[in-house]
Amino acid sequence: MWKRAAELGNVEAMRHLGKIYWEGSGVKLDKKKAERLVRMAAGRGDAVAQNNLGHLLSEERPEEAFRYYALAADQGFTCAENSLGCCYGNGEGTEVDLGKARYWFERAAAKGHEKAIRSLALLDASIDGEGVKLDKKKAMKLYRAAADRGDAVAQANLAFLLDSEKRFEEAFRYYALSADQGYTDAEHNLGVCYMEGEGTEKAAKIWKRAVELGDAEAMESLGEAYEYGEGVKLDKKKAERLYRAAADRGHALAQHNLAVLLDAEEKFEEAFRYYALAADQGYTDGETNLGCCYRDGEGTEVDLGKARYWFERAAAKGHEGAIKALAALDARGL
Repeated sequence: MWKRAAELGNVEAMRHLGKIYWEGSGVKLDKKKAERLVRMAAGRGDAVAQNNLGHLLSEERPEEAFRYYALAADQGFTCAENSLGCCYGNGEGTEVDLGKARYWFERAAAKGHEKAIRSLALLDASIDGEGVKLDKKKAMKLYRAAADRGDAVAQANLAFLLDSEKRFEEAFRYYALSADQGYTDAEHNLGVCYMEGEGTEKAAKIWKRAVELGDAEAMESLGEAYEYGEGVKLDKKKAERLYRAAADRGHALAQHNLAVLLDAEEKFEEAFRYYALAADQGYTDGETNLGCCYRDGEGTEVDLGKARYWFERAAAKGHEGAIKALAALDARGL
């Protein structure tokens, strides 16, 4: 039916048939044919097709995607307005322009687009002096509007802002609402709330659920729980496995904590590698311990120049151990 209608020039049929080929739904998946069909509909001025074509092109041809998002947004298509805001906000297919990003997010947000509302709130909450004015009150208002519509990401972000203002009880409620929808960042932070409120068993239970969903923060936190026996039975092997899983996902604290466990097991070369990974991300304890490795020749050759370099990086951030280590090197004239 769609094929016949598309052959007769029906724009809606072209668009729908393009989607079917793109997803391989009832036909053999054919992305080239999908793009041709959506492009035909977009060329006839169909705003939905223009937006869909922008989406299809976004990864490999961001500049062309930007043009099609703009065509659809100019027709008032809400999803395209949001996508165009993202292009301006992230510099995808165009130069970064936060003023224009705000303009398009505001157009979409005014029509209730949840992602646009969140994006506006993020601009207000996190950007200082680059095209928009930092305004946490406005951010909170926007997040609350989306959160109260049931948006899990907005609930978590609102909770984070409330947490930063020490409105802990209200923050806890929004973390809980978001976590109940399975949003892993919120699950992790809800676990932190329970841990700090001495609800260690509940924290561990929540983190286990987030770990199953692949959340690196939860892996690190649950690793600490097992390392110290907080809310779970002490189990350093489990702690090490969890730290390793988070470390291999690039989590700096987990890399450092894993290195400390390996160090205690006298697996110095492997510990050195993980200290280096954490230090390269600017994790201060990792920088100090990497300096110790170079100073003492643990897991690597002695290199006092590199030891000094890492101690200086950590000392510049006020790390007491690094400051003392530097003073000791100076006292020995090294």
